[in-house]
Amino acid sequence: MNHIWARYADKRYGGVMRALRLRLALSRAALWLEVLTRRFWGVVTLGLFFYAFAAFGGLALFSESVGRVLVVVGLLAVGGMLILGARGLKIPDRDAAIDRFDLGVDGAPLASLRDHSATGKGDDLTRALWDLHQEKMAEQAAVLWPLPPDLRLASFDRYGLRLMALVCAATAVVFAPTGALDNVQQAMALPIFGGAAGASIEAWATPPAYTGKLQVYLGDVTDDVILDLPVGTEIVMQVYGGSDDVTLDATVSGGAAEFTGDKTTVRNAKITVMQAGDIEVRDGNTVLGAWRIIAAADNVPHVIAKDALGQTASAAMRLPFQATDDYGIVTGSAEVSLDLTQVDRRFGLKPEPAPRSALVASLPLPYRGGTQDISEVFIEDFSADLWVGMPVMVTLSVHDAAGQSSVVEVRGALPGKHFFVPLAAALVEQRRDLLWSPDNDIRVSQVLRALTNLPEDLGLASGTYLQVRAAVRLFDGMLENGVSAEERVEITQTLWEIAVFLEDGDLADARERLQRAQEKLLQAIEQQAEREEISSLMEELREATDEYLEMLASESEQERQSAEMPTEQSGGNDRLRQMLDDLQRMAENGESYAARELLEEMREIMENMQTAESEGGAMEQMEMMQGALGQQQELSDETFQELQEQLESGEDVSPETEQNLSARQEALREFLDSLRGQMSDAAREPTAEANENMEASRDFLGEGELGRALTEQAEAIENLRESIRRLGEEMQQAGHGRNGLQEGDTMDNPAGDDPLGRPLGRTGTTESGETFVPDMNASERARELLDEIRRRSGDVDRPDAEIDYLKRLLERF
Repeated sequence: MNHIWARYADKRYGGVMRALRLRLALSRAALWLEVLTRRFWGVVTLGLFFYAFAAFGGLALFSESVGRVLVVVGLLAVGGMLILGARGLKIPDRDAAIDRFDLGVDGAPLASLRDHSATGKGDDLTRALWDLHQEKMAEQAAVLWPLPPDLRLASFDRYGLRLMALVCAATAVVFAPTGALDNVQQAMALPIFGGAAGASIEAWATPPAYTGKLQVYLGDVTDDVILDLPVGTEIVMQVYGGSDDVTLDATVSGGAAEFTGDKTTVRNAKITVMQAGDIEVRDGNTVLGAWRIIAAADNVPHVIAKDALGQTASAAMRLPFQATDDYGIVTGSAEVSLDLTQVDRRFGLKPEPAPRSALVASLPLPYRGGTQDISEVFIEDFSADLWVGMPVMVTLSVHDAAGQSSVVEVRGALPGKHFFVPLAAALVEQRRDLLWSPDNDIRVSQVLRALTNLPEDLGLASGTYLQVRAAVRLFDGMLENGVSAEERVEITQTLWEIAVFLEDGDLADARERLQRAQEKLLQAIEQQAEREEISSLMEELREATDEYLEMLASESEQERQSAEMPTEQSGGNDRLRQMLDDLQRMAENGESYAARELLEEMREIMENMQTAESEGGAMEQMEMMQGALGQQQELSDETFQELQEQLESGEDVSPETEQNLSARQEALREFLDSLRGQMSDAAREPTAEANENMEASRDFLGEGELGRALTEQAEAIENLRESIRRLGEEMQQAGHGRNGLQEGDTMDNPAGDDPLGRPLGRTGTTESGETFVPDMNASERARELLDEIRRRSGDVDRPDAEIDYLKRLLERF
């Protein structure tokens, strides 16, 4: 308290001031705030404007020198305003804070407590009134609060600059780009007086995507760690701040590397790791970062052929191969080119061949899993190509993601369809000569006319001979004006179709097909054909035999040519199967005479089968089962065709088709279920299994899973054939049981052979120790389908959507 006031202040004054001690501090703070606001509002306004300018990248609009001048000017302006504000600054004292309590309060209580009575000091009444007045003032002073600070600056800032600066700064905080505060810091850290701010660095190493390795943040790598990074890894660096002497020394890229940008923004550098070495970043004598790197090289892929050039049963080229790569094979292809130096240049091959591109196909790659080690079989059908039978060079090449490749060459004769019918082979040879060179056109025309000169020598049906003659006349007409490229394709395709028809014949006639298959096999044996060709012809003979047996079983009762169902219906009669196995062994060993004798014996068995008698009621059941088998086979063929179309088009099967196939399968299952109750226990078991297969096939068809439905259908066909086989055995036993032993037969004297040439047991049953083996046609067909799907899924030239669809489809199998 001022000593002047101490003389006059009321005794209550000290107590009131002690009670107002905290509020007195607030009053003094309000005075300080008013003084500072009025003196330094200009400095704050200028600072807010400068922050907004720097946050939005305003300094980046100018060069380093201009930016430095702007910073200097800004700092000088702030300093000058601070000096002006400090001049004449009056520090608020305690008395001013006390007086602030009485502002706006009637009676000024604190001032009254400091007053004294000027008169009536000797008068008791006057003193009493004065004391009463002081007590009331003390009561009012005890509840006083200081006025809030007056921060109104309208009289000082007539244009509202402080408000505009506040709005700009708030906008910068919300909307300025990321790192705005860093920009302000960098701007304030410019070396105005020769100093420099410290630099910071960030770095990442990103390996190539195909390696599958993760990105590495180099800031977490300690100095004693040696990094093992794949070749091709990209290292990205960013340096913030620092002096003008920031350098980059990198020996891993094999070339010079440097930063772009300057210290006012951000320095950037990209380095591609190509070799082992070091990376070091310095700011003057300060090391910002240093790393030692070992570059892991991407090895070149490797491919080998695991076997010689071969062919499948369908005459397609077959070549097993193995390919390896450290990160995986991406694509592969096979290129087939003619080895002209090894071609026997005789007859139609004498002229120089017309220019022709190599045959190219994609190698099959796994549709799922890794491709670091691939062991697959390349299968491609070139059976109708011009180069069939000629020496070719097959070049297998594989590529990895880094663009590296490896090749292997395999030499051999190009596999293809062989023709054993003389006229078919002659037509195919002339077709080859037409495709070999246009110089052969006249010669081919002469040979074709000579071949068809005497039709009676060809032994052809009239319709077939007319087809051949029509093709000859068509080619002669083309020769008159020169054969164009389109005409050459047309005539060669016509000759090919006629040759295939002559070779394979009308497949609808099972008997003719069987005879043709026997003749072709015998001719191949006499010509000492390759083992693969013998196997292919044997398979054709087995299929023709099965078809012929089914034809006999389906003949009408009215023609009295009903057939006794042998075990061959379910994969081959034991006797015929043994004969076919022996025939294949003889054919592979070149025993042509023994093979001819065995074929003749098989013909006699077929004739015996055709004259065998059957039982009425059991045969009716047999025929119904055969009809169910035929319908199931037909449904299986349609399912297979729909699956092929689905693969070719890349589209799902329509709901109508799914519903139709599923409904037909259900109808066939119900029909088979009605037959099952009439069968014996032996035949009922495989029939029940066939019923379960059909039920599963129905569900898969309804869901559009044709691949799994096809597998169930193949099992149903096998079970139906087993049921038919058992019915045939029961018919045979029942027939001998009713007829009894023939005259001259005893229990110890077998009754001879059955119509198939098999020895009969003591009670008329066949004696056979052979084990039944199901027919594998359906399984082979499913396997070929899977191979085709795998081949297409590995073809990188196909659209991505189709490849994804094929991979999803394979997961259903």
